[in-house]
Amino acid sequence: MSAKSEIPSAMDNEKKEAGQAEFQIIDKRHFLNLEEIDKTQILEEKPRYPSFVEELMGRMAETERRFEEKKVLLDTEIARTKSRLEADYARRVELEKQKMILPMLDVLDNLERALASATGNSEEAGLRQGVELTVNLFLTKLQSLGVDAIDVLEKPFDPNTQMAVGVVQVASPDQDGVVKEEVLRGYSLGEQVVRPAQVMVGKHS
Repeated sequence: MSAKSEIPSAMDNEKKEAGQAEFQIIDKRHFLNLEEIDKTQILEEKPRYPSFVEELMGRMAETERRFEEKKVLLDTEIARTKSRLEADYARRVELEKQKMILPMLDVLDNLERALASATGNSEEAGLRQGVELTVNLFLTKLQSLGVDAIDVLEKPFDPNTQMAVGVVQVASPDQDGVVKEEVLRGYSLGEQVVRPAQVMVGKHS
């Protein structure tokens, strides 16, 4: 056998010997455990769309976001408008109540004046009792509407609920600015003054 034919056979022997060597691959990465991998689980691939489709989807998502923002602003504005209309309606109702109540107060004032001027004559006892019942009925009806008399006597003068029509000389400085006499009774409807009380205020000099 020639030397030319021996060289390839020697190289083949070396390849065979090299092929017989065993190589073991050890993965030292601590976060990977091949035994815990579920080989039956199929990885889901996210669908990929053409670029123009993805652009349309992005535009649609942006449009939906803007729509939601506009919807929130519109709902807020509707709620604010509703609250404003309800407050305005309630204010109008209170004003209408005051317009209806004021004439009734004039009638009540006249009845109370009649009681104050009545004498203790026995002949007038029946009439006086009838007037008293009418006054009490008036007051009851007013209270059912939310109207209350303003308590002013022996209290400091309050310009928000009272109107001073005169002064009364007082001896004590503690009584200066205190309501000493009620000329005309005042009434309130809730927090609104239907009619301010006309009073005489104490003045110390």
